[in-house]
Amino acid sequence: MEEFVPSAAIAHFVMKVKDIESSYAFYQGLGLRGIDKFPEMAIIELRGGTHLLLAAKDDPMAGALHASRVGQRPDFISEKIDLMIAGHTRADLEKYRAELMANGYSPADIAEAPLYGHDYFSMLDPDGHGVSVYTSHCGDKPV
Repeated sequence: MEEFVPSAAIAHFVMKVKDIESSYAFYQGLGLRGIDKFPEMAIIELRGGTHLLLAAKDDPMAGALHASRVGQRPDFISEKIDLMIAGHTRADLEKYRAELMANGYSPADIAEAPLYGHDYFSMLDPDGHGVSVYTSHCGDKPV
């Protein structure tokens, strides 16, 4: 059987919460890694490097999320999922994007400005679901 390492992983999962501080503490208490807190959200890292983004339900940023308890930001072409490549740099993302284009995919341009430290681009899957692809946020610590 051929060894195959997937080219991407789930990067972010957004969860609307009543209180960012208590949710941040709760997930840290489960043994997950607290990464950072911002006025509009907090970031928790799961095994494998996936980030859980905790957004306050009543915060304006949360209004950019789909009308469900969880969801992604629709301003990225109706993003339904975001993926994270292994590479950390814009050059890594450019290479990955070029490979996709060479294989017949039609990704959008890489965004001019990073989002919370990530370079990214978006595209649509065959059903019209938005998919965003980000550079890795995994640091030097094992995930």
